[in-house]
Amino acid sequence: MRRLMNSEELEALYSAVGKCIWNIQYLEDVLHTYLAMKVDLHGQAPLSEDKAYEILSKHRRANLGTALGTAERNNVLPTALLADLRTLKEERDWLVHRSMHQDGEKLYTDEGRTMVFRRLEGLMLNSISLKKGLMLEVDKFCESRGISPAKAAALAEKQLKRRRGEA
Repeated sequence: MRRLMNSEELEALYSAVGKCIWNIQYLEDVLHTYLAMKVDLHGQAPLSEDKAYEILSKHRRANLGTALGTAERNNVLPTALLADLRTLKEERDWLVHRSMHQDGEKLYTDEGRTMVFRRLEGLMLNSISLKKGLMLEVDKFCESRGISPAKAAALAEKQLKRRRGEA
């Protein structure tokens, strides 16, 4: 049976799309940070905080495909992780560029809606999982440079508290 989505379903769709995009952006930020550290800062003398943020800003301007190309050209990610990130990029491209036209009709049936919602949930969970894999690479790099990942995490937590107005 075909029918329009009700308001709760439509709200759930928009929420699921937003969760996917937000979590992909978190993953991209970890990737950009890792690339700045591994590609541009690797082996350099210590720099000012301003210079480090300038380098990070350059990476943050890149889209996911460009960032993955940088990672591949510089051979800075394990092959399996890079392949998983490329697969995620294809799903991200579906979400951002093609989902409405490819799967919009499916939203008019219960079965189709379920399929789309499952795909969105899978994309979100995959982006969270891959972000954790990237964080392991960041931690390994930090440890190889004598930087404690725990100290870096504590600094990040301090910055989050400041943003939330807790510190």
